[in-house]
Amino acid sequence: MIVLAIVLAVIVVLAVVLVVNAVRLKPTPVADPLPPSDVRGDDAAVERFQEMLRCPTVWGLHDPDADRSAFDGFVPLLRRLYPRVFDSLELELIDGYGISLLWKGADRELAPVVLMAHHDVVSADAAEWTHGPFAAEIADGAIYARGAVDTKCIWAGLLEATEHLLAEGYVPPRDVYLFSSNTEEDGGDTTPHFVKLLQQRGRVPYMVLDEGGAVIDNPPLGVQGQFAVVGVAEKGIFNARIATSAEGGHAATPSLEDATAKLVAGLDALQKNPPASKLSAPVAAMLRELAARGGFGLRLVFGNLWLFRPLVIRIMQGGSETAANVRTTYALTQLEGSPAHNVIPKQARATVNVRVDPGETVDAACQRIKDRFDDRTTYELFEVSEPSPIAPFDGDPAFDYLRRVIASVYPTAGIAPYVQTSCSDARHFHRVCPRTYRFAGILFAGDSRSRIHGQDERLDVEAYKRGVGFYTEFIRHLDRLGK
Repeated sequence: MIVLAIVLAVIVVLAVVLVVNAVRLKPTPVADPLPPSDVRGDDAAVERFQEMLRCPTVWGLHDPDADRSAFDGFVPLLRRLYPRVFDSLELELIDGYGISLLWKGADRELAPVVLMAHHDVVSADAAEWTHGPFAAEIADGAIYARGAVDTKCIWAGLLEATEHLLAEGYVPPRDVYLFSSNTEEDGGDTTPHFVKLLQQRGRVPYMVLDEGGAVIDNPPLGVQGQFAVVGVAEKGIFNARIATSAEGGHAATPSLEDATAKLVAGLDALQKNPPASKLSAPVAAMLRELAARGGFGLRLVFGNLWLFRPLVIRIMQGGSETAANVRTTYALTQLEGSPAHNVIPKQARATVNVRVDPGETVDAACQRIKDRFDDRTTYELFEVSEPSPIAPFDGDPAFDYLRRVIASVYPTAGIAPYVQTSCSDARHFHRVCPRTYRFAGILFAGDSRSRIHGQDERLDVEAYKRGVGFYTEFIRHLDRLGK
């Protein structure tokens, strides 16, 4: 009886602890909030955005015959659309087509802020689109165009905000760089060269804001309402070309030691034995913020991660999108074997695209591949980038400032950090500037995110107008940013 009483007492205490932690789990409040903002872009701002979208700025880094005429005309177009910006800010072209606009601040001794985007876009097949990909037509309240979301909306929003504030006579308290790359989609060198240039001039930024997260209206875990996710890190990336070798021969006498057999066996083992999963600090923080706006069941689990962490990790492993948040991923993208149906080749090849979790390195992720193949296998890595550091987000003045601006423009939205699973040019800045964040201050409603790089990319007109307000308020209140 005594043992049973003790067990029951422990269960009761545990239940009380779980319930109390669930009840205590609340959305993180915004300290020292900014005044609510109703600043918006107007119809003329939308028309200027449309003009920008009509420029088919597809760089085509690996195409020696790529047409650069759209890029040649892009800055002249911007000069016409935003005359105050180009009269007042200092223009510098990086590698001929990257755009740097320096807005000199009142105190030039302070480290600058860099607000960045990219104006290059991926190609689009007009035959697959409901509206022309470079017509920038408005239908059902949305602008259809390549680059509407990725990321001319950011660049146009920054220029609109600057034009508006210049008209008010506003002078920022510190230098502000507006920067847009022409080679982000192709992994070009424009942004790395800009970062190096700022380093050489002793102008390492205090804070950088690039694309990545956004305001969404369909958060995961069944949470309702708007949610702002701010990228505080991004996964590393590399592609591994794997080549297995053997003697080759006729298909009538196959062996498990054939190059193709070894390639398939190694890749199968790689896919069926994924790396261990773990909840990084940003992902855990994101889940807690989501749960704080969800039902009691969510709060019970995520308010008690000390107990339910293994369960949460197991659940997240079950979906391709959620699994990418808790471990390094290996995607098989290309296969090459014999040129004939009855010939066993001497060599078989595959390409694996690897996204490296911030908790490990490219070398460690590559070794996991090598462990699956024999010593007659060769490896070639390309487009290699280590995971970025994790930007400070718990009590850091820059992250807190970003939260204050978000809350001002999107007062009902939850706000949380996250780890970006795709690549952005922010990774180049993150090597030198710890406070590098990935967030578009625009509501990407419904399936807007899934249409990036796809058919019928589109952005709601009202979402763009509100995004102009976000960038206006972000710049307007820079005097409240830390030093």
